[in-house]
Amino acid sequence: NVFIIGATNRPDQIDPALLRPGCLDQLIYIPLPDEPSRLSILKAALRKSPVAPDVDLSFLAKHTHGFSGADLTEICQRAAKLAIRESIEADIRKAREK
Repeated sequence: NVFIIGATNRPDQIDPALLRPGCLDQLIYIPLPDEPSRLSILKAALRKSPVAPDVDLSFLAKHTHGFSGADLTEICQRAAKLAIRESIEADIRKAREK
């Protein structure tokens, strides 16, 4: 038996030939995450990263309606990279001042 699983953020772009009976027999819609799910996704994406005490993940979850799990993960990755860059730049400034 062979099973093919596909995923898309743009179901409207799927070729209708793939949606005929016998091709993709079962379609499962997975909605965008609700607020509690977004909070869980943010926490999971940041579980291995230090997070400043003033970062309010509940606020972020509330204001990211319409974001996918991938969107939220990308936000966390970009924020972590920015924090690292800012930390390195601060260390360089301190070293130059000495």
